[in-house]
Amino acid sequence: MPYPFQSFPGKVCHDAPREVCGAPTRPEQIGIPGRDTCWRFPEDVFAQFQPIFSTTRNQIVGIEALARVRLQSGQVLAPYQFLPFLHAQQRRELSRMMLLEGIRVLEILEAEGIQIDLSFNVDPDFMEDADCTPCFLDVMKGTSIKPERITLELLESGDFLNGEIVTERLQALRETGAHIALDDIGSAYSSLLRLKKLPISKIKLDQELVRDLDRDPKILSFIQSIKFLADGLGATLIVEGVETPSILDAVFQLRQDLVQGFAIARPLDFPELLDMIRRGSAGILPGLPEEPISLLGAYAAHVLRRPLLYSLSHGGKDFSLANFIELCPLVQFLREHPCPEGQEILAAYCRLLQDGNKLGAVACQERILQTEQEVQRILLAAMHPA
Repeated sequence: MPYPFQSFPGKVCHDAPREVCGAPTRPEQIGIPGRDTCWRFPEDVFAQFQPIFSTTRNQIVGIEALARVRLQSGQVLAPYQFLPFLHAQQRRELSRMMLLEGIRVLEILEAEGIQIDLSFNVDPDFMEDADCTPCFLDVMKGTSIKPERITLELLESGDFLNGEIVTERLQALRETGAHIALDDIGSAYSSLLRLKKLPISKIKLDQELVRDLDRDPKILSFIQSIKFLADGLGATLIVEGVETPSILDAVFQLRQDLVQGFAIARPLDFPELLDMIRRGSAGILPGLPEEPISLLGAYAAHVLRRPLLYSLSHGGKDFSLANFIELCPLVQFLREHPCPEGQEILAAYCRLLQDGNKLGAVACQERILQTEQEVQRILLAAMHPA
């Protein structure tokens, strides 16, 4: 059973001056339009925790605290089902609840010698309040957990991040040692200027985008571009929506470290989370092989090396087109796992090799792009046969 919020004494914000954290939200019954059901805030709210997994260390390195509501019938509501019915003060209280629940979990794990980090979602309205940093620091005073182990996740969509005041608030939070993550990158509009200006230390790729990888391998190029962008900004990329073994294989082949999704674990109640962490990496994944184990993974390994392919059309002398194709992970995978589509892809690269050595730089670049588009079409047909 999850730990109910009321089991955590409100020793921090409940006793804090009103001008710092405000009065705690009083119990309130909330109805859901169109449904013959009600639930109570905050009594029916609880947290689940989804692990954040490091593919390079093969272990859980963090958790995200996720708010849930349990109806009297036992049905559990996800945030999109109940957040629209909460007013601003309740949403702010919800963020604080998730922080407190997450901190308690970290303290329990730390007592067992297990140290991981915590992420939780922050209501955008909270960031516009002058007391957001004092409130956060006041919560942290009552715990042994350092702010450096806490990440506040903000949604990328919306206009609230554009104001200078919000930038100042975020900078003040960063100066406490806490991390700021921009969540759901790719779900709305991603402003490069915004990313440049804000004190962001982590970027979370939208899970809906990643979930489509099995249906649209072109998204791998987008993930790689976001990874390059994050590296350039000095930020850490976390890829959400890693739901299947083939997507996990593909993301790992892109040399992406931090992942989150059903391929690792669904959101868990605390006892399940504790059991999973205690079992260590053997209870999660046996270890990811260096070589791709799926067609999508093989294509991802190819995408990782593709900048080298493009450089060959611009006079690159250190590596020939023939060597690139011969050593291409996708080509090697298809040779080891023969299939009709694989023969088509190998034929496409053979044609590229025959034509590329006869063409100038511009024409060769165009020919490479045409071949890559052809390979993507063949891969899509192979993954989803009629």
